[in-house]
Amino acid sequence: MSDTKVKVAVRVRPMNRREIELNTKCVVDMEDNQTVLHPPPSNAKGENRKQPKVFAFDHCFWSMDESNVPKYAGQEVVFKCLGEGILENAFQGYNACIFAYGQTGSGKSFSMMGNGEQPGLIPRLCCSLFERVHREANEAHTFKVEVSYMEIYNEKVRDLLDPKGSRQSLKVREHKVLGPYVDGLSQLAVTSFE
Repeated sequence: MSDTKVKVAVRVRPMNRREIELNTKCVVDMEDNQTVLHPPPSNAKGENRKQPKVFAFDHCFWSMDESNVPKYAGQEVVFKCLGEGILENAFQGYNACIFAYGQTGSGKSFSMMGNGEQPGLIPRLCCSLFERVHREANEAHTFKVEVSYMEIYNEKVRDLLDPKGSRQSLKVREHKVLGPYVDGLSQLAVTSFE
């Protein structure tokens, strides 16, 4: 298992159409594991009296501009930095969890799911998981894969794999021995990524 139990990563997405139309300036910069926020000018001359704010994370992914090749972090880079360690820890018997947090439109869904041309963390994790299961399965080792998938939005928990399609809000409860769990969350056995 890696030396820390929790890793925190931040990713800067490209400007959206509205931001481009408004001629929005990027106030974020990244170098290694540091993210720097440069305050916008505070007067009409473009001067700024505020100092930049520097934040450190386990990983900083610059996805603002694909043309900045040495700095650009695409979906594959994000998976290699985050997903491979999660998968390795899971195969060593540790529980694994990954989640995205941020405001609407900040790029969470793209980072997690991606699109057909650029799969995100979840599809890459699933594909790698089943490749490894099929590679390592033998008479001495069998694998059972179960999946749950939920969304927490505006303090409501929703089962994204609900076979009934009810879209009802679920309750988070705590078991005396096992700890927190989501009451009624689907747990489906799966045998392949598809």
